Amino acid sequence: MMWEPIVPLIEQIKIVPVDGNELVHIAYVPKEMECVGRGTDAAVFVYWKHRRYAFKVYAAGREEKLANEIEAYRRLGETSYFPRFYGRGDNFIVISYEQGFNLYDCLLRGIYIAPWVIEEVDAAIRYARSVGLNPRDIHLKNIILQKSGVKLIDVSEYVKEDSDQRWEHLKEGYRLFYRFIARQRVPKSVIEFVKKRYESQKDTDFSVKSFGASLFRLFFYDKEKTLRFKNGEETIG
Repeated sequence: MMWEPIVPLIEQIKIVPVDGNELVHIAYVPKEMECVGRGTDAAVFVYWKHRRYAFKVYAAGREEKLANEIEAYRRLGETSYFPRFYGRGDNFIVISYEQGFNLYDCLLRGIYIAPWVIEEVDAAIRYARSVGLNPRDIHLKNIILQKSGVKLIDVSEYVKEDSDQRWEHLKEGYRLFYRFIARQRVPKSVIEFVKKRYESQKDTDFSVKSFGASLFRLFFYDKEKTLRFKNGEETIG
C-alpha cells in the first residue's frame, strides 16, 4: 500500500501548539490513525492497518520547522542511520516508521544501553556532517534502539548553525554515571526531574561532572544497593 490514499485522514488531524516549549496538543485524530509520538512542534501518526509509513504532522506556525526537516532529509538521502523520506503534504512529512525503544524508554524499562549504541550515534553524526548538516537536538527520545543498530529521528534542527551540546553532554554522562543505573528501571518522575534541572542549567558554565555529582548528593545507595531519593519516596530499581 502506498501512502497517498491515507492523506485524507492525515488532513483531518488537528495539532495545537502549546506555549512554554511543552508537547503539542492533539485536538482531533481519526480513529484509523494512532499517535506514536509527540514533540513540541509536531506529532507522529501511523495508519493502524499499514504501519510502514509514519506521518509527522506539524502544528500551525511551525512551517519553518517543517521546511528545515524536509531540507535535512533531502541532504541525508538513503542511509541506515536515519528514517527514509517518502514525501510531504501541506503540513506533514512522510517517513519510514521506525520501531524499537528510544533511549528514554530504555531507562524506564531497564533495557541495557551498550557502548556500541554510543558509537553508532557518533557514526550517524559523522555521516550527517559529511553531507553538510549540523546535528543538533539529539536527546534520549530521538535515538531509537533497533536490532540492526540505531536510528536518529527528528532532524529539523540539523540545518541550524552552532552546537547545542546535548549529545556531548549525554555521552559524557553515560561515560561517568550510566554504570550506576544500568539495567535498572528508572521512574519517569526521576528522568523528568533530571531533564528539567538540566534545562535550567545547560546555558550556564555547564559541567557534566558537577551536574551529575549534584544529583548524587540528592540520591544515595542504601544497603540493598538501591538508588533512592533521600526522602525515600521515589526509588530506582
